[in-house]
Amino acid sequence: MRLLIANDDGVKSPALWILVDALRAHHEIVVATPAHEQSGTGHAFTFQRAIHVAQQSREGVPVYVVDGFPSDCVKYAICHVGLANFDLVLSGINPGDNAGVCEPYSGTLACAREAALFGLPAIALSSLGTTPAHFQAIAAWAAMLLECPLPPFPRGSFWNVNFPAMPPSEWQELKICRASSAMFLDRYQETTPGTWQLIGNKNPVGIEPGTDDAWLALGHPALVPLRIDSTHHELAERLESTFPAAASKA
Repeated sequence: MRLLIANDDGVKSPALWILVDALRAHHEIVVATPAHEQSGTGHAFTFQRAIHVAQQSREGVPVYVVDGFPSDCVKYAICHVGLANFDLVLSGINPGDNAGVCEPYSGTLACAREAALFGLPAIALSSLGTTPAHFQAIAAWAAMLLECPLPPFPRGSFWNVNFPAMPPSEWQELKICRASSAMFLDRYQETTPGTWQLIGNKNPVGIEPGTDDAWLALGHPALVPLRIDSTHHELAERLESTFPAAASKA
């Protein structure tokens, strides 16, 4: 397959290269990565200034280092190399999970979402465990996945796949599920006068059974299918039948 691999952690991320090294022998790969770590920047993109792109090569793999956000990396690669030159976009491997409410904040997910906006299938890979063994196991899972025909990716859809913190030998079977809506218990701590540091963790009390956060805690990798269409279709139908009609013009 022709793969675009991107991330939000930058070109020096060991997890990125573990994934690339696991796939490059059997697939044609292009890498696009931000010049600096851009974790937590969500789906920001650069349009009010020009971006600097440095083209490199690592063992024959073209690498584009983009002075911008994660979504800029995917956007540039698709527009510069060409949409038709990619079959799939992989984002990651991200050290740290992107399950549940992390999704809108995540630069890793932004890479996959940007690909989906262009109509490309995309998979974001993240891990609560951050050892080389975790990354190697995830890369091996991705390689195994790509050995078989991929399941259908409806246009505008992408996957958010997260892996547990426990050693890979203890992982249970992968669960396809919905995303948790458990919000962070956020607070700001003043570090110096007028300077505040955000501190927060997900509220374990609010994690619903059967969601990605819940399955991860039980040792299951969790796959959540997402789509770029965030319209609340059920609510739109109800509004259509109950919302007052606009007043007629005189």
